[in-house]
Amino acid sequence: MKVIIIKQYDKYKVNEILEVNDGFAKNFLIKNGYAQPVNKQTLANLERVKNNIAEDYAKEVEKAKELKAKIEKLTLNFFLKSNGNIVHGSITNKAIEKELSKNNIKIKPHALGKDSYNTFGKHYINVKLHNEVNAILLIQIFEEK
Repeated sequence: MKVIIIKQYDKYKVNEILEVNDGFAKNFLIKNGYAQPVNKQTLANLERVKNNIAEDYAKEVEKAKELKAKIEKLTLNFFLKSNGNIVHGSITNKAIEKELSKNNIKIKPHALGKDSYNTFGKHYINVKLHNEVNAILLIQIFEEK
């Protein structure tokens, strides 16, 4: 019997069409809400769901590209105290996220790679906005006088 998986179960993926034993399909997958039998209505519904997923994915990529443009125009400036060659403190991802939020840019918590920066000068930071979209953020760290 052919079924469409509608809820994640074991190794089966959502929206996947499978050929399984009749007993397994009727007595377990369909009964417990993991699958639906394949017919005209469920196939049409599957197409509609796949189209919606594709549209949503394209919208997410577009939003990420817009955010990338904003981030790459931006330069964040930070100041750290030092005593000769010894730097006191560091710039953390939280501080960078806070500065970005002041500029109306919201990123996911783990979008920034490295945890902290404690050397003076320019740092180019890779910001993962989406699976397909990465931005480069420029931060500058100056010595506080």
